[in-house]
Amino acid sequence: MKAIFFDAGGTLIHLDCARLRQLLSDELGCELALDRFPRAQSLAMDTVARLAAEGAGTTDQLKRQFYTTLLPEIGLAADQLGVAVECALKLAQAEMLWRRTDPTTGPVLRELKRRGFALGIISNADGRVESSFAQAGLAEHFDFFIDSFLVGVEKPDPAIFRFALEQAGIAPHEAAHVGDIYAVDVIGARRAGLVPILYDPAEINPGADCIRIRHLDELLTLFPAQV
Repeated sequence: MKAIFFDAGGTLIHLDCARLRQLLSDELGCELALDRFPRAQSLAMDTVARLAAEGAGTTDQLKRQFYTTLLPEIGLAADQLGVAVECALKLAQAEMLWRRTDPTTGPVLRELKRRGFALGIISNADGRVESSFAQAGLAEHFDFFIDSFLVGVEKPDPAIFRFALEQAGIAPHEAAHVGDIYAVDVIGARRAGLVPILYDPAEINPGADCIRIRHLDELLTLFPAQV
């Protein structure tokens, strides 16, 4: 194994829940539970990915569905949902909200890099994925960023993984891909011949037929230093 590729949103970078909560508090006077954000984010991402895999909705409709799923999970009242979703969408358009990272993420990436692995990002994004990693302070760990908006193809299409393989200069069996959505990351990586690893911190997919991790530091056990 020579390279590890990562999904972006939901895996290494997360929704800026504090910023979103502040906006909705200011606009609607509602109080949302920050401690419920991680699981809510996972559920919302999983819902949108399944709909996308079924071809159910445009990109704009799927973004709306993400917040429609997320917000009730963190305590938003049903009668405020419509207005709150519109507020969230406007904020997401104005700012790159996927910019928060867990404290352990940087050290894990730094150690994998020290062990000799090439690291890359493969993301279904809107052209701003590299910027979001810069805001999160993680950009320096990566050799390249593959943004679906810029290359014109999205996961789970194997073609987007081939872009990453070309950047790394390796064969499919020499790379693993870590992502949080089974229908997008695991299926896509497997179709492209990579080793899929499902990041499942909320244990949404306990029966997944692949390597599954709950914490990113588990990668340090899976990928010892190269010799």
